[in-house]
Amino acid sequence: MFTFAGIRTFLASVNYTGRTSMEIGIKVVTENIRDKLVRHSNSCFFTMVAVDGNGKAVAVPQLVPSTDDQIRRFANGKERRAIRAELEERYKALHKK
Repeated sequence: MFTFAGIRTFLASVNYTGRTSMEIGIKVVTENIRDKLVRHSNSCFFTMVAVDGNGKAVAVPQLVPSTDDQIRRFANGKERRAIRAELEERYKALHKK
């Protein structure tokens, strides 16, 4: 059993930017300092929308990926965005009936 007796580190990166939103990838690494064990304990994607003072969505600076990892993360983020948009349309269609 891995019990918390040490440090949790959060690693984050901007994976994808749309017109008004961005996807942040977050990885949590847990280090047990007594046993000198390190493990990946959690990952997630967090999407945020930029808004102005009136709550209206506003444009975000566009991410320009340059490394292989950044290009891969950007493409995967774009695909996740397309999947979310498709699911939203499916849910809307289900609730119209």
